[in-house]
Amino acid sequence: MSSRSSERLLGLLANGERWTAALLAQELGLSVRSVRRGLAQLQQEGCVLDSEPGRGGGVRLARRSSLPRTALSQRELITVMMGLAVAECYGAPLLADELKSLRRKLALVFSGAERGAQQALRQRVRVGAAASEAVRADWRPPRPAALAEVQQAFFAQQCLHIRYQDGASQSSEREIEPHYLLINAPAWYLLAWDVNKQATRCFRLDRIRQASPLDRRFLRRPEAQLMSEAEQGLGPFFKPL
Repeated sequence: MSSRSSERLLGLLANGERWTAALLAQELGLSVRSVRRGLAQLQQEGCVLDSEPGRGGGVRLARRSSLPRTALSQRELITVMMGLAVAECYGAPLLADELKSLRRKLALVFSGAERGAQQALRQRVRVGAAASEAVRADWRPPRPAALAEVQQAFFAQQCLHIRYQDGASQSSEREIEPHYLLINAPAWYLLAWDVNKQATRCFRLDRIRQASPLDRRFLRRPEAQLMSEAEQGLGPFFKPL
């Protein structure tokens, strides 16, 4: 099991719920055998797991267990920075000073070149008004397995193959260039260039059923070419993160 899958497995176990190996496999997009290997690996690293056999049983992280201390990877640091920036954009009055202070402290971890890359990535995340009532009622949490692959492709500017199910429940296979993330809270959209259709398309993250990065990178297309179509359907987007 990869380190990323192991971290996601640990995160699910730490929420206090009991999970069967089958449910964990479904949530993570892995085989049951991989999940069982991952559980054994976590126990070897010192995690204490509570398990109950039989129907209604399952496994979870024991309350007496402490999470292993690990350094944040560069990608995790960027993710935290982006999360703080989103919170600042939407306003968190009780946390405003702490958010700014924490973001400044985290920024010191990056080298000069890394700060430039992080700023360029933030330019690709745009925050707009809250989603409509109809979208809020229809929005569902995206699938973790698909979301992890979308994140990888977005960060690395890799082309992405997705299986997408639209609002009419019609499925399609797409090859896309994931250029921007657009946020109409709570909905997130992937603003992309559809390679086969040679056109800009917007994909709701919760409607992406499967995703896999392709071994091919892309150059960013002109912003105006992509944003004009997105704004027609979702409304104008204000400042980047």
